[in-house]
Amino acid sequence: MQLPPRLEALALKTGLHLGVLSDDDRALVLALAACSIEPGEPLREAEVNRRLVGWLADVGQMLRTDHVELRRWLVDAGFVARDGWGRAYVRAPAQLDLVRQTLGSMDAAALASAVRSARVAAQTARLARRRAFDSRRSSVAR
Repeated sequence: MQLPPRLEALALKTGLHLGVLSDDDRALVLALAACSIEPGEPLREAEVNRRLVGWLADVGQMLRTDHVELRRWLVDAGFVARDGWGRAYVRAPAQLDLVRQTLGSMDAAALASAVRSARVAAQTARLARRRAFDSRRSSVAR
């Protein structure tokens, strides 16, 4: 699966703050984060927190935030619905449509794999550039 180019660029960054992203970029990142919560399954807050902590440590490592702030952004932006008492969180059809409109895909595992692959490819390219630079530098020094 190929990530949308803008989402791939965001996934390769570090230290992003949700509040300073453009609306479009924030929507991409939040839609990706929403994929960590399976559709149609009401979850207690503790379970949502656990999943978001895991997501931030893996796919969402581009963000500089905690799971509580991320959960609030997801609810406020409409990617996840919360019941009136704040006890249950769910991705219902309306939230699924919003993710589909934003990302164009619903396969959370494929999206996560594509983010990881993009990061590995970027790291490999970075190492190759570094080796080439070091090689040129050492040949000039001789």
